[in-house]
Amino acid sequence: MARIAFYDPRQRGSRHSVLTAAPAARRRQTRRWRAGGGWQLALVFLVLLGVNAYVFLFRKGTSVHELMRASSLASASGLGVPGAAATGPGRGGAADADAAAAASDEDAFVVRGTMKGYIGLSAALAAAGLTVGQADELVTALGAELDLRALQPQHRFELRLDPRTRAVEQLIYQLSAVRKIVVARGADDTFKARREEAPLELQVAEVGGRIASSLHGALSAAGETAALAAAFVDLFSWDINWYTDPREGDEFRVVVEKRQHAGKFYRYGRILAAEYRGAAGRFRAYYYQRADGTGAYYDADGRAVRRAYLKTPLEFRRISSQFNRKRFHPILHRTKGHLGIDYAAPQGTPVWAAADGIVGAAHAAGGAGNMVVLRHAGGVRTIYMHLLRFATGLRPGQRVRQRELIGFVGSTGLSTGPHLHYGMVVNGHPIDPQQFKIGAGPLLPTEERARFLAAIGASATKLGAIALAKN
Repeated sequence: MARIAFYDPRQRGSRHSVLTAAPAARRRQTRRWRAGGGWQLALVFLVLLGVNAYVFLFRKGTSVHELMRASSLASASGLGVPGAAATGPGRGGAADADAAAAASDEDAFVVRGTMKGYIGLSAALAAAGLTVGQADELVTALGAELDLRALQPQHRFELRLDPRTRAVEQLIYQLSAVRKIVVARGADDTFKARREEAPLELQVAEVGGRIASSLHGALSAAGETAALAAAFVDLFSWDINWYTDPREGDEFRVVVEKRQHAGKFYRYGRILAAEYRGAAGRFRAYYYQRADGTGAYYDADGRAVRRAYLKTPLEFRRISSQFNRKRFHPILHRTKGHLGIDYAAPQGTPVWAAADGIVGAAHAAGGAGNMVVLRHAGGVRTIYMHLLRFATGLRPGQRVRQRELIGFVGSTGLSTGPHLHYGMVVNGHPIDPQQFKIGAGPLLPTEERARFLAAIGASATKLGAIALAKN
């Protein structure tokens, strides 16, 4: 009789315990295993059968009945429109497709689609059932009013077709809730594009609060969004270092335009007046339109809020190294002057020009990494080191404006981590950027200043009366 050795886990006393089994016993055991496996397979089969029955017989949108119904509608409309909705004239659903086929020439068959899932508009229009020629004609016309590289997945479009011939009558490309581009046939029977924008309702809001942890948090507690916080920060960025100056308990007040669409907030307009009071001082700014039609912000005395230089040329997390002529270098391990300020920030953070100027250099510079040097009026140069990369197209001799993008924070050259080394040189001598005197903005001319003081009276009163929201 043949003997088969099995390891028996129940026999823990010996690693070499065996069981003896006869061939008949083995056959019975095999049959039991197969019977058990058969039941498992049968159970899996029944589950799959139930799922398929649900999908093909009962589930909305995938059942045989629904697919046959959709197929008949597509045949009636003459369009294959994956991912788009076909709407007959007068109502608003695919169920009206038969009515669309029999409608008068004054009505239109409407197909709606989205750019999601498509690389270009031509592909999206082809999926909506247009021929290559029809799609190309519409894309060419739309390109006159819109950079076709700026198409977004959330953009939607609507095609209006002749219900009998299926000729394209109009394309409406929706950029946002209020902005769209309409492409329609002109008098010369060619497509022309025009921009349209829905009218927005204007409201003036008054907001005030105290800082607990951040300006953004305080404005959020007052019911506003990050967009207003960003605008407020930009307005006072010449007076306040937003990364070191704010303190808990500082106050802010702002009078701002709000644009509404269909009764709902859509976006902010201009800040008309604003105030900040805190440890750094008290600052006010008013929007004023001069007699020549140009508008800008001025303080209560009529001086321009905008200064020649920004306090800082980027949004940073902390100052990782101060200006120090005798700093011990962390990589070279020797004393070497640190003639600038290191602002630690995430890699890729945008870096701006601190003032209007001309690009003196933009290249790799050894231990300084990728470096930009800007030349400004009055013998001033600003220096930006360790950049990840430069702004597209930046080159020596190019003029740049204050706040214009010049590069991105990196860690190139001799660097222990992502940061911007920001330096200033005045008439050939390096200085601490934090000690540089920015100076006051230009004062309005006497006659213009009188008009300004009369114009801001109401805003100043309104600003002072704003109650502070509780955090």
